[in-house]
Amino acid sequence: MKHTILRLSLMMIPLTFMISLTPGPAGAGDDSVNLKVYSTPLHGGRINPMLYGGFMELLDDVVPGMWAEMLGDRGFEGVLPTSTWDYFRGEPNLCDRDWDKSPDWSYDTDRPFNDKQSCRLTVPKDRPARLSQSKLAVRKGVAYIFTGYVRGDSPSDELRVFLKTLLPDESWTTLASARLPKAGAEWRKVNARLVSAGTTDRAVLEVEVRGAGHLWLDKLSLMPEDNIQGWRRDVVEAMKELAPPIVRWGGSTVDPGPYHWSDATGDRDLRPSFVNRVWGRRDTNDVGVEEFVCLCRAVGTEPLICVSLGDGVASARHMVEYLNGPADSEWGRKRAANGRPEPYGVKYWQVGNEIDAPGYVKSLVEFARAVRAADPGAIVLSSFPTKEIIDVAGPDINIVCPHYYQSDLDGVDSDLRRIEGWIRESAGRDRIRVGVTEWNIDAGNWGLGRGKLNSLGCALFEAQFLNVLHRHSEFVALACRSNMTNSFSGGSIQTNAAGLYRTPSFLVMTLYRTHSRPLPLRLAADIPVNVDVTACASEDKTGVTIFAVNPRKEPVRLVLDFTDFGSGFSVRGGEVVKDAQDRRQIDIINSFANPQRVVKVKLERESGNVVMIPALSIAAIDCGKE
Repeated sequence: MKHTILRLSLMMIPLTFMISLTPGPAGAGDDSVNLKVYSTPLHGGRINPMLYGGFMELLDDVVPGMWAEMLGDRGFEGVLPTSTWDYFRGEPNLCDRDWDKSPDWSYDTDRPFNDKQSCRLTVPKDRPARLSQSKLAVRKGVAYIFTGYVRGDSPSDELRVFLKTLLPDESWTTLASARLPKAGAEWRKVNARLVSAGTTDRAVLEVEVRGAGHLWLDKLSLMPEDNIQGWRRDVVEAMKELAPPIVRWGGSTVDPGPYHWSDATGDRDLRPSFVNRVWGRRDTNDVGVEEFVCLCRAVGTEPLICVSLGDGVASARHMVEYLNGPADSEWGRKRAANGRPEPYGVKYWQVGNEIDAPGYVKSLVEFARAVRAADPGAIVLSSFPTKEIIDVAGPDINIVCPHYYQSDLDGVDSDLRRIEGWIRESAGRDRIRVGVTEWNIDAGNWGLGRGKLNSLGCALFEAQFLNVLHRHSEFVALACRSNMTNSFSGGSIQTNAAGLYRTPSFLVMTLYRTHSRPLPLRLAADIPVNVDVTACASEDKTGVTIFAVNPRKEPVRLVLDFTDFGSGFSVRGGEVVKDAQDRRQIDIINSFANPQRVVKVKLERESGNVVMIPALSIAAIDCGKE
């Protein structure tokens, strides 16, 4: 994701696939509309489940909010602030975790274990020296694995590690402790298993040294033992609930950022950190393409990996071979040496992130052929689409990929029609499809307005965006909502050290993912009313889902007509995303204090085929034969 808004061609074309509803008799405080659902398909395409995908990138606390590492600056390279232009709330987040200031320790550049610095503790004779990090969250009975590298100049030093917390009476209590092996003159790895005796979000990790002299520490780590291949268990479980069929790994840091995929392989303690020039912060490089693919496999989703144009075609070919090549290939051997003999089988590869520079078409063809040379079955995606890309690179690619960060749905519709027109006129009309590999209501608003991404209003927009994709599903084959976690309120999942909550947008994505069916249907179209509706059916047309978005501050009564499906066809159930308090305000949010303000509940049917859609809500109405 970039910090600029993608400019689109906003040529106004009639929305021939936009449903129009005919007003009926008004009820008390609500409107009634008659909706006829036809068994005739809207077009020859299908609604691909890949439309409900996600996106994650190395942007501030997106990945740190998902990764199970509890310590900040574990390599002692120093905490850097976020970029000034994307300042949002000003409150500390997971990337701001730093070591507590103390005269006992300092950064030291003399023979660090990795990178440029380590920590040096100076141990006086009359008291212990301590290194600590605060504001950690632990749970009673959960084991936490501490690891790190130490060396010292005094064989008499005694090392211990503690989990502590401060009680209301200002006294300290120990939640867990362990003795560590004594440090020698050379770096050695130490570890301990700490089982917390209590639950708190004010825990402190403390390393204590007694003796005299100096102790050096580097690459310290604290992770809950119940992590899933390095990822937070609660995040993995939430993602399983979200069930995105595809998740993209990319963004401006990957291309053209300072991140290099090959630096983030193997032992994470040996990886170099890097400064994120685009978003600020220093990244520890703990998470790379392998960790990302492992997350996708744990969740049950397909990974989509963006290869860096700036790193060159050889790097792209090597990455495909590293992840997908046999164990006896050059880069497959490197993967096997890092503990994974079996290929990962990544299918989707995008060439570059948000690139529309002159000469991209030539590079795209070269990269696409290199990717397929390493894996003939690869599905290759372009960056921003142009007619030239479709005409020239069409034989070498499968999907062209616009990004939409804007609230103008008419503009999105118009731009998709323009791209689809290019495809219809090309030799690849039956093969090339569209993938919206990043989308949301905006990307460039970094003031207080950024908070709208966390709101019910944004969820209403996102449901309407998905309805646009339904109408364009003849050509749009996949889409990745931006972003997965945090991202200055843009994430579907919001995390802190102690837990997470699901945003209204999370609920909308699960609503569509759960209730969607493959066959888009035609609907009655008369006089427009400010309610957005799409319908889809199973292939045998025995089941139908109607997605209805009501952005009004009054309920809407839908009177459904299924006569085209024969007798006995009726509403069977469904779900609604709405404000639990029905205060009829678009700017309400879920939060850690109130994670259930916007909820997903069962649909209430009035009678027969009449359904009430609450104010400011999104409904999935399931229908079928009795």
